[in-house]
Amino acid sequence: MTEGTPGPVEGRAYLYTAAFLTGAATMAAELAGARLVAPFYGTSTPVWALLVGAVLAGLAAGQVVGGRISPVTRTLRPLGGLLVASGALLALLPVVARPLMVGTLTLFHHGSLAPILASALGVTTLLALPVAVLGACGPVVLHHAVGESEGAGPVAGRIYALGTAGSLAGTYLSGLVLVPMIGTRRTLWTCAAALAAVGVAGVVRRTRAAAVLIVLAVAAGALALPGGIVKPRRNVVFEDETTYGLVQVAQDTRARWLTIDEGYAYQSVYPLDGSLALEGVWGWYALAPAFTTTGAPGDVLFLGLAGGSAARAYRALWPEAALTGVEIDRGVVEAGRRFMALPPEVRVVTDDARAWLHRDPDRYDVIVLDAFRFPYVPFQLATVECFRAMEARLAKGGVVLVNVGRGDDGQGIGRPGDGLHDVVDAVAATLAAVFPTVRGADVPGAPNTILVASRHPPALDVGLAALSLPEDTTATLDRLPPLRPWLPEGVRVLTDDHAPVEWLTDRVLLRRLSAMARR
Repeated sequence: MTEGTPGPVEGRAYLYTAAFLTGAATMAAELAGARLVAPFYGTSTPVWALLVGAVLAGLAAGQVVGGRISPVTRTLRPLGGLLVASGALLALLPVVARPLMVGTLTLFHHGSLAPILASALGVTTLLALPVAVLGACGPVVLHHAVGESEGAGPVAGRIYALGTAGSLAGTYLSGLVLVPMIGTRRTLWTCAAALAAVGVAGVVRRTRAAAVLIVLAVAAGALALPGGIVKPRRNVVFEDETTYGLVQVAQDTRARWLTIDEGYAYQSVYPLDGSLALEGVWGWYALAPAFTTTGAPGDVLFLGLAGGSAARAYRALWPEAALTGVEIDRGVVEAGRRFMALPPEVRVVTDDARAWLHRDPDRYDVIVLDAFRFPYVPFQLATVECFRAMEARLAKGGVVLVNVGRGDDGQGIGRPGDGLHDVVDAVAATLAAVFPTVRGADVPGAPNTILVASRHPPALDVGLAALSLPEDTTATLDRLPPLRPWLPEGVRVLTDDHAPVEWLTDRVLLRRLSAMARR
C-alpha cells in the first residue's frame, strides 16, 4: 500500500467520520446562518426561503464538483483539504457578513432598497460557499469508501445514513445547545474548528487519537475567542442571544427600549422618570377595561408579555388585579425584570400562548394578545380555534384586545380592505367568527392596528370615565382615536387547517418594497 493511501480500517473510519461531520456542519451552518441574519433582516418566510435556497444551491453545486474530482483523488489529502477549506470559509462568515449587514441596514432605514437586496444576496452567497465545499466532500467520501469486496449500494447506504445522523446531531446540538449557550459566532467558529481539525488529520495522516486531540484543542480555542456585540447599536446596555432570538435593551435620556431581532419595533418601553408607558399601543392596553361591562379588572391575561410594560401599567392603575403574563422566551422576561421594571407580583408563565390557553382553568376580564411582531404572525395564534380558546377563558362582560402589525409606515389612517390591512382584515374576520362585536382602530403614527372583540355590544361598555383613573392618565387615554366596527367583507376565516398568514404578510411586504423601489 503506497504512502497516504487509506487502509481498509483506518481509512473507512476516517471517511465515516467525515460523512457524519459534513452532515452536522451543513445543518449547523444553516441554523447559525439564520441566527446571524435575524438581528438585521428578521426571520420572515422570505428570509428563511433565501437561506434554505442558498444552502441547497451550495450543496448541489458542491456535489457536482465533488463528483468530477473524486475519480482523481487517490489519497485522503484532497478530502482533508476540502474540510479545512470549508472550516476556513465558515469561520470567515460572521466576520465578513456582519459589517455588510450593518452598513446596508442603515441605508434601508432611509428608504434605499437596492443596498439591502444586494447585501442579502451577498450574505447568502457567503453562506453558500462553505456549504458548497461541504457538498463536494460527499462524492469524494463515497468514492473512497466503495471497495472491491462490497458493492456501492451497501456502502452508499451507510454513508447517507451517517450524513443524515450528522445532520440531526448538528441540528439539535447547534439549535438547542451551542447557540443559546455560546452564541452564533462561537457556534460557527466551533463548527469551523472541528472541520479544520478533522481536515488536518486527513492531510497529515495521524492516528485517530491524535485527530481527536486536535479537534478538542482547536474547538477549545474557538470557544475562547471573544463573542463581542452581535448587533452594534447606539446606547445598547444589554444584549442576549436567547433560544428564540436576539434581545437588546437600549437607553437614551428618556427611557429604556427592549427590542427583539431586527428591532424594527419596540416590544417594551420603560420611562426613566418612573412614569407609565401609555403612548401608542400601550395606551390601548391600559384602555382595554373601558370596553368591558365590569370596569376595573380583577384578572388580566397578557399573551405575549415581553418586558412587561403593559403589566407594569396595570399594576400601577389597578393594584388589586391579578396579572398573568405568558411569554415563550425566558430571556425576554429576564431582561424585563432587570431593565424594564417588570413587577414581581406578575405571575409569569414561560410557555407558548396557545398551549397555555388549553391548560389554563382561569377566566379573565381582559385578555391582551400581543404576540404578533409583523411580519411574524404565529398562525396558531390567529385562527378561529385559538380565539375560541380565548373566548372560553373570558369572564362575563370581558374583552379581548389584539395588536396586529400592518407593515406600512404608520402614516395616516386606513380602513378595512385597503390592501395595507390584509393581515388585520384576516384576523378581524376570524375574531368575528367567534365574537359578536369586533371593532378596531389604527394606532396614530405606528404601523399597528388594535382590534377589540367582545360578546356584548358597544353600548354596554363602561367607558373611560367609569375607570376612575388619575386625571393625567385619563387625559392621555382620551386622546386615542375612537373604535369603529371592523368587519371586512369577503375575507376568509383563518383555521388551524388553513391559515395562510405568511402569504398575506409577504403580499403586504411586496407592496411596501415596490413602493420603496418607485421612489
